[in-house]
Amino acid sequence: MLTLRDMVANQSISDDGAVLLRAIAATGRSFLVHARPRNAGKTTLVQAIVAEAPASQPRQDFYGTEREAVALSAARTRGYLLVGEIGHRGRPGYLAGAEVARLFHLLADGYSVASSLHADSVDEVFDVLQDNGVDPATAAAAVPYLIKIRVLGDPDSQSAARVVEHIHEITSGDDGPASSLLYQCDALSTG
Repeated sequence: MLTLRDMVANQSISDDGAVLLRAIAATGRSFLVHARPRNAGKTTLVQAIVAEAPASQPRQDFYGTEREAVALSAARTRGYLLVGEIGHRGRPGYLAGAEVARLFHLLADGYSVASSLHADSVDEVFDVLQDNGVDPATAAAAVPYLIKIRVLGDPDSQSAARVVEHIHEITSGDDGPASSLLYQCDALSTG
């Protein structure tokens, strides 16, 4: 498994960006990693961030079933719900529709999510969630961090570089969700 340390070494993220991702994991806050293409490295980054969470932070795969949601609601402890991907079905752990609504109900109940989805921008993340029954205000209240990956080259090539392009913090406001840029890849901002 690739770690944040490995990603700093291969220049996928700067030291400062990795410190920010470690802080997100240390606090157990929800986050979504997003990029449009397949094979962008979304799952790899989700796993690297969650690996930085304290060992005491519970983690559980969530497949979106009603049975799981009921059992998790009754559980005494909360932690990370690991979701393969949000916004479409295709593999076990890929959630869409009612499954996404169940997930966000659990987030409102104190759980955190670590997952990914296909979107190129913060606005597109909210569009995907809304298309799956989660309004922007609910999404903003539940998921404070959106992390964008960019593939520099062919996403189907393992040799193509992948970089953490942006990290946004999301807040709820009177006019809807607002995003603040916390990190931007220096190599991309200058070129």
